[in-house]
Amino acid sequence: MNYLGFSKKGAETNDEAKEEKNHCFQFSDKYPREEDETRIYNLIILDESGSMSSIREQALSGANETLQTIRAAQQENSDDHQMISFVTFDTGARRPFVRTIIDSEKIESVNDITPDQYQPYGGTPLYDAMGLSITALKELVKEGDHVLVTVITDGFENSSHIYSAEMIKELVESLTTQGWVFTYIGANQDSEQTASGLGIRSTMDFQASVQGSAMMWNKMQSSSREYYKKVRRQKLYGEAIDFEEDFFAEKQALTRVTPNWIEDLQEGQIFVFGSNDMGHHDGGAARIALEKFGAVYGQGRGLQGRSYAIPTMTGSLAAIAREVDEFIMFADRHPDMTFLVTRIGCGIAGWRDEDIALLFARAYSLPNVYLPAEFWKVLSYKYR
Repeated sequence: MNYLGFSKKGAETNDEAKEEKNHCFQFSDKYPREEDETRIYNLIILDESGSMSSIREQALSGANETLQTIRAAQQENSDDHQMISFVTFDTGARRPFVRTIIDSEKIESVNDITPDQYQPYGGTPLYDAMGLSITALKELVKEGDHVLVTVITDGFENSSHIYSAEMIKELVESLTTQGWVFTYIGANQDSEQTASGLGIRSTMDFQASVQGSAMMWNKMQSSSREYYKKVRRQKLYGEAIDFEEDFFAEKQALTRVTPNWIEDLQEGQIFVFGSNDMGHHDGGAARIALEKFGAVYGQGRGLQGRSYAIPTMTGSLAAIAREVDEFIMFADRHPDMTFLVTRIGCGIAGWRDEDIALLFARAYSLPNVYLPAEFWKVLSYKYR
């Protein structure tokens, strides 16, 4: 008779069953701590509702590149003890509203997320996803640990049953006073306004398109890399650091602007120009680099004198992207240098600012890389 509703247990709806399962949400604490060990806990809360279907591929690739960023940080500093929890949320059939894809694992033990693990469907129980996963993580964090929580969604809350906005705000504000860092990345909304109602100060808008979502993930990874560097500096030198201050480098975007015309360089500054594989620096910024800043005729890429050449005449945007990535890695390894990037590729090579600017999203938060105002206009996307 259960199907007629005479038994409360039998009458339980599918949604109620999933809600009950989510009430038991927790992360595993499977790794004994070493003596005096402190950890960096990364919690990523990713929207898996139906509206994310249009950017599913970009969400997957971006998530996996973010995992690689954390892996790289761990490899660079083996005593950082990077931990990762990855949670998705939706009201999809036959699965919990809030799902753990990666359960508080050491980053070196984590495999990439597969397409089978990310299948957008249903509504957006944002508050429940935040409340359940943040509360679960709270049980694992010890004094001295660092915590970075990243929320990514392309829509508004519409399906939560356990937590309200007021409850999330109280939780977030309480943990912020303990040093937790919360970031909110949203599409189709004013992220700053939405996040403020949840107690979150660090926000970023993104456009829910192939290019927009790719740019968002790259900017997120850039900001995360800078966060890990700050954690390292505090650990090594005892620096007092506000980890939330300008997390997504919006203030930097106003100051790290390459001048339209460069006559001279200050100590440590590097002139970054577009070149060709043959290193024939015959015109434009390349000619200036040759005559003023030590560029070597016949050298098509890399550091030369007080300049750095990035080939842009390959005919392929993908090839330019690889060269830009090489430059970004070089700049990251040389914090003592300040790189003034000109509008590479936007002259004789014929590319648009929108094309080339996107390639520099990985350098968005890198404090020693200056970009042209035209590039910042593209990268500093705001929802309208």
